[in-house]
Amino acid sequence: MRIVHALLTVAAVLTAGSPTPLEPGMASDIEIVAEELGLPGVAFRVVSEDEVLEDVEYGVDGDGVPIDESTPFVWGSVSKSVTAATVYSLASQHRLDLSRTVNSILPEVDSIVPGDVTIDDLIHHTSGLPHDVTELDVWGRSERALDVVPTLDVTVADRGTFRYSSLNYLLLQAIVEKVTAEPFADVVARETGVHTAGAVTPGHVPFFTFPRSIDTGIDSAGLGYGYLSGSIDELSRYACRQLTAPASNSSDTVPTGSGTAYGYGWYVETLPDGTEIRWHSGAVPGYFTHVALVPERHLAVVFATNRYGELDADNLASAARSLVLTRLGIDEPRAAGLGLYEIALIGSTALAVLLAICAARTLLGFGAAPGRWALARVLTALGAGGLLYFSLPALTGAPISTLARWAPDIAGTV
Repeated sequence: MRIVHALLTVAAVLTAGSPTPLEPGMASDIEIVAEELGLPGVAFRVVSEDEVLEDVEYGVDGDGVPIDESTPFVWGSVSKSVTAATVYSLASQHRLDLSRTVNSILPEVDSIVPGDVTIDDLIHHTSGLPHDVTELDVWGRSERALDVVPTLDVTVADRGTFRYSSLNYLLLQAIVEKVTAEPFADVVARETGVHTAGAVTPGHVPFFTFPRSIDTGIDSAGLGYGYLSGSIDELSRYACRQLTAPASNSSDTVPTGSGTAYGYGWYVETLPDGTEIRWHSGAVPGYFTHVALVPERHLAVVFATNRYGELDADNLASAARSLVLTRLGIDEPRAAGLGLYEIALIGSTALAVLLAICAARTLLGFGAAPGRWALARVLTALGAGGLLYFSLPALTGAPISTLARWAPDIAGTV
């Protein structure tokens, strides 16, 4: 979210308008969402404990092949609930004690988390670890999380308050690797039944509103926080099992400060009609997923698409939530009009164009005063451009190379 807020600092404040609604015709609401948001491929399922109630595959994958039940998607932060379920299972076998401190198992992290941070703190994001994107999403990284942990360099706040950070789940992966002495993916498969895919086709990121192909990579040290992957079949089977799984139904939660609670990889929310829903969205550059569990109604809803950029977040999250609530008989309109992505793109592009015009007028001598004033204009234009280029990474906490994956068009304008 730091990326979103920082990009908005270069955006002009615009008034949002409503888009022209699509005629639904015979199309499903999933197809309508895909068309409106420019999603190349979508998979959607509603399942109960023992059957598939709704199944939609639409569009194509990154190779142009039609989406089907076997098309793999990267799950993003939905992976966290799988990691939490794995840890819970190991704890139930007395192979882990969740009240143990992290440093008692991973002495390598003495300089990363304080000595009183527990495994339970990692599960609930109460360790004080920051969401440092520079330590995450290292595509092609083949090391174990256990090997990566000693290289982390972060500043940790006091423990006890919910502070969402994928680093918590990177450390959980390392703990699983340490206590089992097995590859993390193998332990996950045995304890949860999730078999992660070895590779995925290219995903898509928004590039001036259009989907642009990106070779989404896998981070082996990040399986625990975001890089598990699999088909809609695999994801819906997992969701189905979680309807009755102890970890996913645990009452051990902490308040997030935003009207929800968090426990074992799920946000826990009570809807206006009193229904409790457990959900999590997941995203990496090029892929987005959303899973919602409604145990009291014996329903799980799964949504996956092969497009995601950071500033798509609100539109995709709103669309996924609306699709879920519709299945529960609750009408919640999707976000309409110009969103964060469009505002930031227009603002940063406009600023880049103005700087280019200023520089061109100065260099070509249009209306420029001679001598030192022409040089001053050139230096001013270059200084403003340099300020934009170097301040954005500082504000977002991410280098341009990282930002270019999540928002290549915004990065390109600076």
